[in-house]
Amino acid sequence: MANDFSQVEAFAGLDEAALQALQNAAKAVPIKGGDYLVRYGEEADALFLVLTGRFYVQLPNGRVVAEIGAGEPVGELAFFSGGTRTADVRASRDSTVYELSRDAYDGVVAEHPKIADGILAAVSERLAIATRSAQAMEAKPGKVLALITSANTGLPEGFAERICVALQHHGEPRMVTIADKPAGIVPDSEGFGRWLGELERSAKRIILVAAGDPEWDRAIARNSDDLLLVAPLFEEECARSELEDYAIPLFLRANRTLILWREREAQEITGSGRWLDSRNVKTHHHVPLDCDASFARVGRFLSGKANGVVLAGGGALGCAHIGVMQALVENGIPIDFYGGTSAGAAMGGALAQGLTPEQTILQMEEMFIRKKAMRRMTIPVHSILDPRVFDEELKERYTEKDIADLPYNFFGVSTNLSTNSVYVHRRGPLWHAVRASGSLPTILPPFITEEGDILVDGGVLDNIPVTIMREAKAGPNVVVSLRSDAGEDWRLETKYHHLRTRGQLLRDVLFRRKAKQEFPSIVEIMSRSMVVSSASAVRESLSQADVLLVPPVPETMKILDWHLGKDLSEAARVFTTQRIIENLKLADMKAV
Repeated sequence: MANDFSQVEAFAGLDEAALQALQNAAKAVPIKGGDYLVRYGEEADALFLVLTGRFYVQLPNGRVVAEIGAGEPVGELAFFSGGTRTADVRASRDSTVYELSRDAYDGVVAEHPKIADGILAAVSERLAIATRSAQAMEAKPGKVLALITSANTGLPEGFAERICVALQHHGEPRMVTIADKPAGIVPDSEGFGRWLGELERSAKRIILVAAGDPEWDRAIARNSDDLLLVAPLFEEECARSELEDYAIPLFLRANRTLILWREREAQEITGSGRWLDSRNVKTHHHVPLDCDASFARVGRFLSGKANGVVLAGGGALGCAHIGVMQALVENGIPIDFYGGTSAGAAMGGALAQGLTPEQTILQMEEMFIRKKAMRRMTIPVHSILDPRVFDEELKERYTEKDIADLPYNFFGVSTNLSTNSVYVHRRGPLWHAVRASGSLPTILPPFITEEGDILVDGGVLDNIPVTIMREAKAGPNVVVSLRSDAGEDWRLETKYHHLRTRGQLLRDVLFRRKAKQEFPSIVEIMSRSMVVSSASAVRESLSQADVLLVPPVPETMKILDWHLGKDLSEAARVFTTQRIIENLKLADMKAV
């Protein structure tokens, strides 16, 4: 016990007699996974020390701001300040804590003055400042994972073993089944938690596999950090099982993952939504059993090593994204999660469908050059451009397929004018997400959702959505910024009096003449204005990039110059290939 208290920073300087006094005064308390240790607003009449297990701290607004593991104190802030609890603390697995009541603590202090309230109060104040300013935690993987099947289905032969093999590339995992449980240890006991605590110290990650035994299955759910649900994609019956009803509420949404498996990669993915609707997982993955790469991808997610790409908006300048992606793939860097705004959402959405970079650039040329998807003017009531050709092209190429049915994880970002907030597309028809994310205000009409929300280009609020990607997954992210995001000054030699009159504009349009003096077009003004609106967000996003790539874009290229897209893509491919050679972080992202 003395060793437990000595590991706490506040008690580290105490002598052996004081530590022994703390040991005698404290009592062990078992806490079941999912139960609360303290609740917001309660009187802080005890101090706790975690012996085994893990807890999370959740503020009243729902944000999870901290995790507390073995050897760490709980509740010291309010205890030493004499106030009430400032957050909920809930066990994320079966745990044991030592409780030190107010009277017991006061008695120890009286016997050993070195345990001074003033010293611990100073520590508490430091923690209070950190807690008040805490942001929601970024995604990170748990160390102990419970693997259970959904809807009373079974696991394919060797499935859990293949997950372990995928995790071996990121540290030695240990798979634990009911057969490994020592004789005499009852799952619903403190001894079970101690046994798992010993296992946890023996490996970087533990996978507890359900066995169809109710006591074992419930015990592993209560003693895990993350929940991994596994289901056959095409199984007709998808209602939650009794075990799922028990296990799912024990975990925060951020700690729930669903794997939907199918026999062959060639099988079309459909119907994912019916599995997702009742399980409220944070991420899901499609795993064909004949594809080792899909298991490797799941292994990267579960170990916090998944590679993300975050793609900025910029119209035709977004063709640079394709070259960047091509260079990554050619150099053995797998992409596990695509996210983007506007053109970034369009390029990322195409690649998340499974298209190759070559197919994607051809698709862009077909849409914008041969079909002239954004060249038809209209009466400027709702927009300057008529969106009908654009919409039809998006429907044909991105289809009504649910984003949940894409083989790769993907999100697109638009701006919700109804709520003045960022709108993240993770479900619904893919073409809706691409259309909404690229709805340049005044240039194209806004997209209206089934709920009546009015969506415009995501660049208005978040042109480089790195924060959204970081909250969605752990692991490194490549951020691709375009020229319009670089923050450089934009100046022209033209003067205000060079602005053409209505008659001059009409003649120049009829005779297809260019102006003698360059003057900003409405498209350029709108695209630049959006960047100004999200300038602070862009700066913050760029600072969060694990790897920032800014491929070269010709100064004269405009956001509707799709005819320059192929050359830009190739230049970005060459640029990125060179960066991969030079950048150690990029090299570390290669598949193993």
